[in-house]
Amino acid sequence: MNNKGYPFVLVHGMSGWGDTSTLNQFLPYWGFAKFDIAAILNARGYETYAASVSPLGSAWDRTCELYAQLTGTRVDYGKAHSEKFGHERYGRTYKKPLFEGWGEKDESGHVRKVNLIAHSFGGVSLRMLSVLLEDGCAEEREATTDGSLSPLFEGGHGGLIFSITTICSPHNGTDMEFAVPSLFRKVLKTAYYEISHVSANVPGLRDLFDVQLEHFGVGKKGSFFGIKEYSKFKKSGDNVFYDVGVDGSHRINKSLRTLDDIYYFSFAVCGTKESQSGDQRPQLGVMMTGLMPMAYYMGLHTEITPDGNVVDRSWEANDGVVNTRSAMAPSGEPSVNYDPSNIEKGVWNIMPTVKGNHGSVIGWFRDQKSTMPLFCSHVRRIEALTARENARNAKEETYAAVE
Repeated sequence: MNNKGYPFVLVHGMSGWGDTSTLNQFLPYWGFAKFDIAAILNARGYETYAASVSPLGSAWDRTCELYAQLTGTRVDYGKAHSEKFGHERYGRTYKKPLFEGWGEKDESGHVRKVNLIAHSFGGVSLRMLSVLLEDGCAEEREATTDGSLSPLFEGGHGGLIFSITTICSPHNGTDMEFAVPSLFRKVLKTAYYEISHVSANVPGLRDLFDVQLEHFGVGKKGSFFGIKEYSKFKKSGDNVFYDVGVDGSHRINKSLRTLDDIYYFSFAVCGTKESQSGDQRPQLGVMMTGLMPMAYYMGLHTEITPDGNVVDRSWEANDGVVNTRSAMAPSGEPSVNYDPSNIEKGVWNIMPTVKGNHGSVIGWFRDQKSTMPLFCSHVRRIEALTARENARNAKEETYAAVE
């Protein structure tokens, strides 16, 4: 069976990987060791791809990388952006797009759009991509006067995304950075940086876990293990750690908006429950063992951030990495609880909260039987919306022709 809807593109989160990584061949990010969500959806007739963006990159850089893969072009991080953060403007070249025909009209005259599904930090890039396609970037237009401006920054290219779905995405950031004790946090971050640094500079590991930081000079020949280049990247402010926190996310949200022509869905996950003291505690058998410490500290943390953003007790429920409340919808954007009888564009449809942890909903340490129903039911939901819209458009075109 071949479904006639638009392709689905899966976008991983921080520390993730996609189809271009050797790791994905035997340990798919989407499904992990036991199965491959993308492969299963393809087998069931839903055209599906798993994109690869930098596991450490900023929301902006990851968006530029995703766009280049979708279009089969060279990654252009933008002249203004690259000069601001001190890295090369261009990245790797994709010789062909993830799928053919994006933005082109099919035999029925319908523009071929895309359905984007993201886990965790990947959700920020989906929202950023949609707004850049629609509005472009004024700073890049002003800085690029030699005719080399990327179409991504031009604006006027909206209408190419049918739906955006986020899973465990920190729309308003995660307070994990402040909730977890400083020593524990420092050890985790240092270990993460060093593992990625080694992977970028050892040829055998480079293909296995691709950090995609060539624009910073990381992993290129001619430097002593890339120490200088990697240090520059860490200090640049152009990486995931600067963007994923509460303040970083709020700064990004100021430049983003919900568009009227896109269907939005969000899946938030919770692996904690309220204790007698009113705090949130990780649930045994639900929260992944490795996430227990973070879930515990996030479950009893409140604060006012350096930028003045309030993290109150409503933030304490979490999935071990992202606060459940943050994963529901970007603050200030239109949102409703999901109603199957009334699914409209331009508003975040908040799906019922899923019981689990940050990785379980995409199959980490779960089996196919407990993971795939969510994905299969959701792609069917989107396929039904696609059929409904195409039928409505055809009807309007028929009326117009008669008149």
